[in-house]
Amino acid sequence: MIWMPESIITKFYQSLAKGKIYGMRCRKCGYIAFPPKLGCAKCGQHQMEWKEMSGDGKLLFFSSGNLPPMKFAKYHPYAYGGIELKEGPVFYTLIEGLDVSSPEAIEKQNMKMPMKVKAKVKKMADMNIVVFKLA
Repeated sequence: MIWMPESIITKFYQSLAKGKIYGMRCRKCGYIAFPPKLGCAKCGQHQMEWKEMSGDGKLLFFSSGNLPPMKFAKYHPYAYGGIELKEGPVFYTLIEGLDVSSPEAIEKQNMKMPMKVKAKVKKMADMNIVVFKLA
């Protein structure tokens, strides 16, 4: 079956609405892509299949911005950073449970990295997104 980008995006967000988080695994080399992609970033093949993600990972670093996108302005200030998923991919998203009150607080917490995190699906700005919380 050949997947069109729209069907991947649709299935991904439909799954999030049900609380399920999926990536894609290459049938040829086993590489896992998250968020889902049509082709494998490792071997270039287009033999991808759906893979439910564990939601386990580790926070590598984080920060907070002063100019959030308009859609997320009401949630400001918030932490966002790089998560290395248990399955391998690195994903950048919102992280709950961190102190973003000052640059010093952010720096102090970044010195403790990596930290274990767990994914969850959260409704924000009228859409379901994957966020992580400190474990």
